[in-house]
Amino acid sequence: MKNIILSLALVFTLFYASAQEPGRKIIIDVTSTNFKVYQSVMLTLRIMTESHPNTQFDVIAYGEAVPMMMKNQSVVADQITQFINNKNVRFTACEVSMTLFNIKREQLLDGIQTVANAVDEIVKKQNEGWGYIKSGN
Repeated sequence: MKNIILSLALVFTLFYASAQEPGRKIIIDVTSTNFKVYQSVMLTLRIMTESHPNTQFDVIAYGEAVPMMMKNQSVVADQITQFINNKNVRFTACEVSMTLFNIKREQLLDGIQTVANAVDEIVKKQNEGWGYIKSGN
């Protein structure tokens, strides 16, 4: 919990310092199985999208975190659903992880995007100038 709070404090500090800069792009990397991490990610996303409406966000779940984006399993499904129509917010699940854990595309919440390999996607986006936030443990 201490790591989550410290991560949030760092994120708020960085965004406060850069509030006047439009057009930022941020990856939020989620690999945890901890539902408190999911709640923290959603709280951070809500606050950041309100204070920085021009920033693009991609919440990328892989490994054992993919259930964060699944129907009937996600503890943050309602919060994710509220963001699905926001053109600056994307939720992405890793197809490698989905295959590994036998998760079918139709089990994901409506509006969730998929990529073949989350790590490749993160590296690609960082090379394109996206910032990177690693969510809690």
